[in-house]
Amino acid sequence: MKRLYKSTQFATWLLCFALLLTACSSGGKNSNVPSSTPEASPSTEAQDTSAPEGGNSFPVTIKHLKGEYTLEKKPEVIAVLDTKFVDQLLALNEQPAGSVTAAGSDTDFPAYLSDRLGDVKVLGTRDKPNLEAILALKPDLILMTDFQEEAYNNISKIAPTIVLDFDEDWRVTLETMGKIMGKQAEAKAVQKAYEDKAAKLKEQLAAKLGKETVALIRPRTEGIRVHTPDHRTGAILYKDLGLNVPASVAAVDDTAYELSLEAVSEIGADHYFLLSDAMFADAVKQLESTNIWKSLEPVKNHHVYDVDSTLWIAYYGPIANSLIIDQAAEALLGQQ
Repeated sequence: MKRLYKSTQFATWLLCFALLLTACSSGGKNSNVPSSTPEASPSTEAQDTSAPEGGNSFPVTIKHLKGEYTLEKKPEVIAVLDTKFVDQLLALNEQPAGSVTAAGSDTDFPAYLSDRLGDVKVLGTRDKPNLEAILALKPDLILMTDFQEEAYNNISKIAPTIVLDFDEDWRVTLETMGKIMGKQAEAKAVQKAYEDKAAKLKEQLAAKLGKETVALIRPRTEGIRVHTPDHRTGAILYKDLGLNVPASVAAVDDTAYELSLEAVSEIGADHYFLLSDAMFADAVKQLESTNIWKSLEPVKNHHVYDVDSTLWIAYYGPIANSLIIDQAAEALLGQQ
């Protein structure tokens, strides 16, 4: 369920655009707007045209949603406009110079990353990137997604800009990050470690739960959002960990859908992961205070597990995902 980028006030854009007109290309072979051709089919597949498979050499050409860009060397000052890129880079022992913050979070960056992050400048939020802050950072590369499509023309005037699919599988993104940073081998090792961990847990969960089902829900002001296997976090639970999907959820052909409070019993799960954050904390409290919720068998049986939606949804990368499966193990298997 893609969410559209909300444009900022027109006056702010005018100010930022005036600043952008004074900005020059950050240097390098390809200027500051990635090249594309009408015949090319945009893809987020990264291709290393100068090194053998698994090599870490430059130059490397990255194909993305706006064409392609060739990196002559490893970028030194990276601005990222989606928080999941912070997780991806840290998994490779790298970090951006600046990043937007996550929607729903009351801190700049989550605690699970705090001990690994240095001085990362805040560049606004994912919904409203701060163009002036990005310009002041003087990045030599900007990473964004099509979530900020309306801001692309202005952002791409600041520095070379690579646009990835917002819904892209984290494994594909990790491979791209490995090529951008010259760490293809490290990226493959990170993915393998996750896959091995998930496979082991999947066997344990199948043995423990049998046919019991699990739902991932997020109470919001407008209703209760239910995430399906097509959602990126749903895929972690239902595909990577092999958890059983309630029939009502499996029947929905979308990444998520919304129910009213009165219809929550229609989900019919045996276990619930209940997503909460600072933005919708009141909605969670409202749900938990109702007789409808209290009457559900999973609630009576203490099969409801509170989890942080910022970690579980916003930081979609190997570090966060590994923590998600750790938390799933603790909740469903009683592991620490």
